[in-house]
Formats: sequence, C-alpha cells, structure tokens
Amino acid sequence: MKRKIILFVAAILLSVCTYAQDDAALTKAMLEQANEMGKKFIAKDYTGFLKYSHPAVIKVMGGVEKMTTATITELQAIEKEGVKFISIKFGVPSKIIRANNELQCTLPEAIEMRVPNGKLTTTTTMIAVSQDKGKNWYFIDTSGNNLGNMQLLLPTLSDDLYVPMPTDPIFEEDVKAEDIKTE
Repeated sequence: MKRKIILFVAAILLSVCTYAQDDAALTKAMLEQANEMGKKFIAKDYTGFLKYSHPAVIKVMGGVEKMTTATITELQAIEKEGVKFISIKFGVPSKIIRANNELQCTLPEAIEMRVPNGKLTTTTTMIAVSQDKGKNWYFIDTSGNNLGNMQLLLPTLSDDLYVPMPTDPIFEEDVKAEDIKTE
C-alpha cells in the first residue's frame, strides 16, 4: 500500500513539473514572438508587424490589405505630429490559461516615444492568444478596454484573464540648456 501511495505522489509531482516546464517553454516562445513583433514595429515593417494580429481583428478591419493601409496611414499621421517610436518592451506575462482550445494570457507592454519637447512612455496590456498550442501567438492591444469589451471582439477569451485599468502615460520633458544651473 505504501508503495502505491509513493508511486501516486511521484506521478502527480512529475505531471506538475512537466506542466510547469511546458508553461515556461510556452512563455518563452510567446515572449520571443512579442519581441519580434515589437522590433518589426520599430523598424516600420508593418506587414511583418501585422502578421501577429489576431484573425478576428484583421477581419473587423476589412482584411489584411485594408488593415495594412490603415495602419501605415495612421502611423504616418502620428509621425507628422513629431512622434517617433523608440522602443517597445514587454513585462512578465500572466499565467497562461487554457480555454476554448486556445492558450491565452495578458502581457504588459511599455511603448517609449519621442514627442515634441520630450519623451512619452505609455503602458498598456496586450492579450496573447495561440490557437495552435503555442507555436504561433497573436497579440491584441486592449487599448484601455476592459475584458468584457474585448470579449465582444473575441468571444473565446476566458473570463479568467485579468485586464488591468490603463495607467496614465509618463511624460519626461527635455532639459533645455538655459534650465541647467551652473555655479
């Protein structure tokens, strides 16, 4: 009897360890793809960047061509206002949830921009979704929307996802030469 209990406990521990290793591998792959998406955005490779867009978002935007055109047009208008994207960094993702034959989690994203007279850093939440067991990931910016609003677009999103309230951007004003005090 004791031997059966030991084997049972060992089997449970092994499955928990395997599950944790699987989640670590999934998280690593997801973060690698998120970073690649961010690099493509900064490099203005919008076609490559949009490959990470969820198919439902592409459909709502009218297809790949229309979404690409709209993205380029919008970003060119932002650049004309004097905004230049400097970097995109991702934080520690939430626990990966298995729901509706998908893997899902949230991921903090910090976007740093050069703006007239300073630097602006915005922090937002992305939702990461894989429909093929973690091989490929799609990323959806929540754009300040709560989970309920996001589920209108993507009904398969788990109720267990946590989408925090957006935070205000942080503006750092450029230091001007005349503002520097000398003694």
